Amino acid sequence: MIEKQVLLTGSSRGIGKAIALQLAEKGCRIALHHHQDDIENAREVLKEVQEKGGSGFLFAADLNDPQNAIALGNQVWEKLGKVDFLINNAGVSYKKHFLDASIADIDYFMNINFKSTLLLTQTIARKMVEDAIEGSIYTITSINGIQPGVGQSIYGATKGAVEVLMKGIALELAPHRIKVNTIAAGSIQTDMNKAVWMDSEKLQLVNDHVPLGRMGQVSEIANTIVSLLYTGSYMTGSTIIIDGGWMMNQGFNKPKPYNNTPS
Repeated sequence: MIEKQVLLTGSSRGIGKAIALQLAEKGCRIALHHHQDDIENAREVLKEVQEKGGSGFLFAADLNDPQNAIALGNQVWEKLGKVDFLINNAGVSYKKHFLDASIADIDYFMNINFKSTLLLTQTIARKMVEDAIEGSIYTITSINGIQPGVGQSIYGATKGAVEVLMKGIALELAPHRIKVNTIAAGSIQTDMNKAVWMDSEKLQLVNDHVPLGRMGQVSEIANTIVSLLYTGSYMTGSTIIIDGGWMMNQGFNKPKPYNNTPS
């Protein structure tokens, strides 16, 4: 198997870590991006990547400054020589009522979730085009970018913007055989929502709304991305929704098991 060069943002925990470890099993060479404040977790991920047969390098960047996204792309390309797979996983999420959202909140969501994602993708895609690399770009978005959630208006708007952006990019890069897709995740158990799954009452409220009856696991997102990277040769401009059926659920009635006993 030919070794693939990968740039993965937000790799020090959660979904990013799960993706990194599965890519390592494929023998990938991975640029592991992390925030400066998360160096210890990033080092642990690098160690696990190496133990699973991959190789990697750590790159620190605060994506709240979009200029750092451009610098990150250039640094990674110089180090790896090329990038076959770009996975935009880094993002921020917290609930805040629309009327309480400050300019600082709006800028924070926009800078990390939208602007830095755009600029990093542009930086890497430009180099892919120049070097005639038929690469793949995957971006983690959210079902809140498709369907609004209470307290998620600003967050959801930035993820929705990324959804539209990536479809436009997919169209414009198709002549270069660069495939661009997104993963819209539902309630996935990560550090970011630890306050939910560590609280039995809050967790039950979430589980009751999910037709599959539980939160998703980071490995389930990673499984899909890694599989598609290696097999999804005819897919571009698509959104894969992984939410346990959340978006199919209307109202608060949880579907019950089928019972064909006559009533």
